[in-house]
Amino acid sequence: MKNIAIFSIVLCFFACEEPISGNISVGFYNVENLFDITDDPMTFDEQFLPSSDRKWTKERYEEKLQNLTKVISELTVNGAPTFLGLCEVENRSVIEDLISEPLLADKRYKTAHIESPDERGIDVGFIYDSEVFTVKGIKAYQPDLSRYEDKTRDILHVEGKLVNGEILHFFVNHWPSRGEGRKESESKRLVAAKTLQHAILMLQDTEPDAKIIVMGDFNDEPSNKSISQTLGVSCEISETKNNQLYNAFCEIENQDYGSYRYHKYWDMLDQIMVSTTLLSDTTGIHFLPQSADIKDEPWMIQTGKYEGFPLRTYGGYKYLGGYSDHFPVSIQFQVN
Repeated sequence: MKNIAIFSIVLCFFACEEPISGNISVGFYNVENLFDITDDPMTFDEQFLPSSDRKWTKERYEEKLQNLTKVISELTVNGAPTFLGLCEVENRSVIEDLISEPLLADKRYKTAHIESPDERGIDVGFIYDSEVFTVKGIKAYQPDLSRYEDKTRDILHVEGKLVNGEILHFFVNHWPSRGEGRKESESKRLVAAKTLQHAILMLQDTEPDAKIIVMGDFNDEPSNKSISQTLGVSCEISETKNNQLYNAFCEIENQDYGSYRYHKYWDMLDQIMVSTTLLSDTTGIHFLPQSADIKDEPWMIQTGKYEGFPLRTYGGYKYLGGYSDHFPVSIQFQVN
C-alpha cells in the first residue's frame, strides 16, 4: 500500500493537470511598497498609513492586493508560477494576505520569509506551490553596509525538495538602490554581490552539484560590474562553466528593453539566473532556453503624461491605482 501511494505522488508530479504537468515556472516581482495600514514603530513606514499624505487606506491596500494577484495569476503561459520571489513587501502578513486572494487561493501557495533590518521595513519573500515543493530550510544573509552607516534587505536562501526528490536552492535578492546615483551607489551593490557569491560558494563547497536559482531586483543590469564581474555571471549557455551562473536576461538587456523605466530608458534590473547543474536536459529538472519573459500587458502600462511606463500605485502622492513600477519576470523549466 505504501509503494502504491508513493507511485501515485510521482505519477501526479508528471501527469496531473493542476500541479505542473511536467513544467515548472519561476518568477520574480518587485511589488512596489506592499505595506499594510498598521504603523510599525520599528520602521519608517509613515508614508503608508491612513493618516499619511498618500492616504494609504484599507480600501487602497485591498485594491493593491487584487491588482497584484491579477498579474501573478497570469504571469506565465500556464497562469501563476510554481515559485515566485517577491521584494518590497513589508512583512510576512502582507504576503499571506496576497496569497489568500481568490485569484491565487487554489495555487496552494505557502510562504518563506525572514524579517530584514532595512530601515524602511521592506523585505524579500518567497512563495511556492506546496504540492510541488517542500521547504527544508531558510537562511538570511545580510550584506555588511556598516561602513556606509546603512542597512539593506537580506538575501533569502530557501532550500527545499521537489516531489520527485530533487533538491533546489533559491536565493532571493533586493540589492541597494540607485537613489544616490548609479555610480555613487555602486559600491553598496558590490558588497551585496560579494555576499551572494560567498553564500553560493559555501553551498557549492558542501554540495558541488547543487541546483541553484538566483532571482531579484539587483538594481544593476546583467552587464554591470556587480553581476558580470563580481558574480562572474555568463550570458551564453554554451560558455557557462562549472560553478558559474547563467543569466537568462542578458539578451533582453541587449535589446534595450527591461523591467524598469527611468526617464526614457529601460533598465533590466529584475533577473533570474541558474547554475550549470540546471542547464543539462539529460536528467531531472532543467532550464528551457529562450524562456525568459517580461510580463508587460497593455493594462499594466500607463497612458497619458507618463505613457509607456509601468502603471504604478502612486505617481508621487497622486493615487493611480496601478500595479507596480516594475514589470515581473519569469523563466520556465522542464522536468524529464
